[in-house]
Amino acid sequence: MSIGDIMPLFEYVKSSVLLDSTILDSQSDPPDGVPLCREQDLKLMASNISDIFTMGRARNMFVWGLPGTGKTACIQYLLKETESHSKRINSPVGTAYVNAGRTRSPYSTLLQILKQLNVPIPDVGWQFFRLKQAIENTLKEKPLLIAVDEVEGILYKEKEPLIYYLNRQPKTTLILISNKLSQATQLPERCLSTLQPLLIQLYPYSTAEAFKILKARAQRAFKPNAISDELINVVAKATSDTHDIRFGISMLLTAARSAEKRHASTINEGDIQFAVQQALVIKNLTKIDTLSKRIKKQRGKTIDF
Repeated sequence: MSIGDIMPLFEYVKSSVLLDSTILDSQSDPPDGVPLCREQDLKLMASNISDIFTMGRARNMFVWGLPGTGKTACIQYLLKETESHSKRINSPVGTAYVNAGRTRSPYSTLLQILKQLNVPIPDVGWQFFRLKQAIENTLKEKPLLIAVDEVEGILYKEKEPLIYYLNRQPKTTLILISNKLSQATQLPERCLSTLQPLLIQLYPYSTAEAFKILKARAQRAFKPNAISDELINVVAKATSDTHDIRFGISMLLTAARSAEKRHASTINEGDIQFAVQQALVIKNLTKIDTLSKRIKKQRGKTIDF
């Protein structure tokens, strides 16, 4: 067999059902950037944050809920709207979002916060106290609204908690985000005493809410008439059972790939059943991984159910 006879693995083939597969990336932003079915939650958050424009500081918030309930999307949208409103009324507010599950250390977390605030600092070379000085200098210019996602990523690693330090700074409002309310109890007592956060829980989407979210994605991702509302509703019901909207988004993409494999222009019930089965397998694998971690914690005498 010559090289010319080898089938090219990555030859471009136009999709028979998809217009834009990026819309069905489970990590992608909502279409138009607006989180659907969270209007009341966002209004509550905005009402709480509004004091920052008049008083320079608002009540801290602790936002929690199961994975896939829209926590990150809501907070990022809230930060964006806060920044836009501050410009409209000519009342500067600095906003920053950082995922502590990725930064993994107080130093890296504070470094990323400063970068989000467009403070010119090097990636390495500065000691922690210089990062603190940079934050304090920024606060002389404007109040700050700082969101720390997966906050548990840094709570177990600090002798002097970063959250406690930030909360002690004037004109600094914190939004802490986690999957579990129990993570808030990991904060030192002195920190909780001064933090006094407003607790906001985001509940899993209902079937009707999941349908609305998935249909909005489908309208952008699929060619016209590629999938029916009835099949989207089947995915919505399965999504509601997983309590995680990201599974629903992935199911739509899996179903589309299944239809492409058949060289079909429409997604059928078989494609949906295949996608749901795939999602359930992944969900069960996640449960197995979680159980394994719990066993390890139990052996280490740190149980968290």
